[in-house]
Amino acid sequence: MNWLLRLLLTFLIIGGWLTLGYLFVQFYLESPQRNEVKEVEIPPDSTLSEIGSILEKNQLIREGWLFRYYAWYKKMTNLKPGFYQIQPNENLDSIMAKLYEGKQDTVKVTIPEGKNVLEIAEILEKAGFDKEGFLKEVNERTPTYEFEKEIPAHPSRKYRLEGYLFPSTYEFKKRETPEKIVKAMLDQFAERMTKMKIRDKLKQRDMTVDEWVTFASVIEKEGQVKSEFPQISGVIHNRLEKGMKLEVDATVIYAYQMQGQSKKRLYFNDLKINSPFNTYMNKGLPPAPIACPGELALQSVIHPSQHDYLFYVTKKDGTGAHYFGRTLEEHQQNIRRSEENAKKVNQ
Repeated sequence: MNWLLRLLLTFLIIGGWLTLGYLFVQFYLESPQRNEVKEVEIPPDSTLSEIGSILEKNQLIREGWLFRYYAWYKKMTNLKPGFYQIQPNENLDSIMAKLYEGKQDTVKVTIPEGKNVLEIAEILEKAGFDKEGFLKEVNERTPTYEFEKEIPAHPSRKYRLEGYLFPSTYEFKKRETPEKIVKAMLDQFAERMTKMKIRDKLKQRDMTVDEWVTFASVIEKEGQVKSEFPQISGVIHNRLEKGMKLEVDATVIYAYQMQGQSKKRLYFNDLKINSPFNTYMNKGLPPAPIACPGELALQSVIHPSQHDYLFYVTKKDGTGAHYFGRTLEEHQQNIRRSEENAKKVNQ
């Protein structure tokens, strides 16, 4: 009979320890009571131990070192990186499920090539971000990259980082700060500079970074067909070398936009606007970028097509392509062809 009592006692002791162990784990993995939403960032390639530490740091669990064992027990070891919003009523199991399924609380924002700073600010505002804070950061950010420090001051340059906010698709956490949004776009621009090894190439052409970006912004706004970018670049190079005015409509449209006026179509009198951006009135490139160019436009400045064209005009046939001409007479013939195309399209 004694052996039966000893066995029962042993089971009671083991059961007691298991109960205490369970209560210990539950207590230290339990999500402490909180009243506010917690925002958590899980970096790529984070280990379970690192994720546990992040959750502990954000006061979502009491002991981070226990987290990996619980993840193994729950068979939820493949947790996704990203930004997460943890609601006050979410416990550890719901937090783990969110990380396991990758239910991020982020907003995707696509910045198309050829948008200027004001247009980018409007896109961000529609996505729920701070438009005015963004515009302020564009002008007041403390430069960290060398190219930022080299941006020349010009009284007509309304937005200091115009041209440098790289167009791409970004994923920002909700209520992301203007500082981090601008930094993300500049980081992408810096990556392209490194990838293209641009400094040496610009030195060979005796061109500054700002001139390169300005040139590319003109190409981006003038070309609708990407394959024509090098050819358009060649025309602009040829006109600059001959001391001809560029006579680019996009620069005039930008001048009006910076004065708070929208112009989708230009008339003859519109070309007389008094602005350093008016390339019908002033020789050379505009004093600053007129948009944020993409990688192909940036590449086309350095690798233009070699030809002797000096003019181009849109075909107006619905393709977005251009006719290119070597002489003014040829250009005028192309204009007539373009007008004939427009009549056919509108019939």
